[in-house]
Amino acid sequence: MQPEQTYILQEKLLSLSGDLWIEDAAHNRAFEVDGKAFTIRRTLFLLDLNGQPIYQINASLMHLRRTFEIKRGETVVATIQKALMTFLRDKFKVIFADGSEMAISGNIWDHEFRAARNGQEVMAASRKWLSLRGAYAIRIAPGFDVPLALAIAIALEQMEIEERGAATASTSTFS
Repeated sequence: MQPEQTYILQEKLLSLSGDLWIEDAAHNRAFEVDGKAFTIRRTLFLLDLNGQPIYQINASLMHLRRTFEIKRGETVVATIQKALMTFLRDKFKVIFADGSEMAISGNIWDHEFRAARNGQEVMAASRKWLSLRGAYAIRIAPGFDVPLALAIAIALEQMEIEERGAATASTSTFS
């Protein structure tokens, strides 16, 4: 049986450009995140080591609720939506192109969450697994598409950034 794979994401993804390297557990560069800051809607690309795009991650303008899409080329392979009502924990639903779903729960902002598909955990994130500051680890179950799992994690982070920004903007209006 193949062991789970671990990747390290830097919290620098919060930066305006969003450009950063994702490392494997041995701290080797594995993927790059390329942020296009000057597009109408923030678009991020998950690239392989040769700079070729694997997935495009961006906010969908076609949904009423906050939704992010993950595309391979022009094809949407997954959409991610936050649950309307959540208490104590963040909850998200990922809907794949084949109609299957994945449930995600935890604290996205603190990078402590788990994702399950068909009752099986397929990915988890935690800062506690690393001694590095400003980074968190993503563990991906054997057989699950590693780049897709990383794209989902990036989309979740972007959704939380947008939500926090909207909350800050609405509270500062009344200050």
